Amino acid sequence: MNTVITQSGSLLAGRHTPIGEQKGLVLFSRNGQKVIYKTFKTGELMPTHHSAEEVLVTCLDGQLELELHGSNILLEAGDYLIIPAAAPHALRCLQDAKLLIYR
Repeated sequence: MNTVITQSGSLLAGRHTPIGEQKGLVLFSRNGQKVIYKTFKTGELMPTHHSAEEVLVTCLDGQLELELHGSNILLEAGDYLIIPAAAPHALRCLQDAKLLIYR
């Protein structure tokens, strides 16, 4: 018999209980893939790094600048970006931001 676990919450201002202040929270992990909720404060930086796999970054709220392939890409609420596998990238938060990351 398989046990089904249902989990719900609110990343924004939804009808479910908000998850509260989180720096990073893995919402789902299976077979090496993860869905991560991450927050950044204005002025925060993430130094250059890379991931072995493609990464989908979705900006839920706020504004940030992502450096990728020598270009600066502005992400605002509702925008998404797919970062190719092994591509070095860095991040600078311009306005408190909430991200949903799939890798």
